[in-house]
Amino acid sequence: MTKPIGIFDSGVGGLTVLKEIRRLLPNESLIYFGDTAHAPYGGKDAETLIARGREITEFFLKHDTKMVIMACGTSSSTSYDRLCAEFPHLPITDTIRPAAAETVRLALQTPDFRPVLIATQATINSGLFAAEYNAGCKSKMPHIPSKPAQSNLPELPKLHLRACPMFAPIAEAGFVGGHPVACFAAKNYLADLRGKVNALILGCTHYPLLKPALAKVLGEITFIDPAEACARAARDAAKNLPPPDTPPEIRYCTSGDPEKFSKLARIILNEKIVCEKIASFK
Repeated sequence: MTKPIGIFDSGVGGLTVLKEIRRLLPNESLIYFGDTAHAPYGGKDAETLIARGREITEFFLKHDTKMVIMACGTSSSTSYDRLCAEFPHLPITDTIRPAAAETVRLALQTPDFRPVLIATQATINSGLFAAEYNAGCKSKMPHIPSKPAQSNLPELPKLHLRACPMFAPIAEAGFVGGHPVACFAAKNYLADLRGKVNALILGCTHYPLLKPALAKVLGEITFIDPAEACARAARDAAKNLPPPDTPPEIRYCTSGDPEKFSKLARIILNEKIVCEKIASFK
């Protein structure tokens, strides 16, 4: 079997990344791991998340994985650097940095750019996305200071931040799309931003599953999807890896309930899948 690409998330949200990977890299074999037994990740401390990422990465390596994709914004914001240091010969792609780079690109092209990052509390607390965004804007637009000395100079496009800790559990419960539960949560988290922002950065891979509810609350808005940005970054990284030489295979694994995972995956992927339970990595 061709060496697969490993993709992991706290649950089903990372399937939005897998879907984009399949579109951009249709010949690659994939192993997906949804760590639903330990979800949600958003309220966990960094050391716990690093430990989970380490164990999952070691699981992938046992299956000769050639690259790992962290399809989780929370893990990406807290664990990416440590995992890269601990597995220096393994290409690892995260979701935060590609999404921040895409946001910078839009900031360069969009007049009156007013973005807001919605994410888990852990991602917001890490400050990584804001740091990447601000550094990217300053490097691409060096003539724009963060604090203009003169009032007639343009300001750095401000990034609003909003923690939405219940969105991932809502998606894991299957209340996706425009479900009333998703709409209720979106209204409580974001209604005050309607008209104040015009770009919504989905800082968690679960959040694309709630786009209809988000659009209903915020009105006309540009979505910046981490799944799309992450998949493009993974495609670029794959150019340096051996190409597949056998037909692609996809394996779905979870630490939690495989039947529940398969049911939600069918909604997201629009196809029936078989998921296996991985009770232990030992």
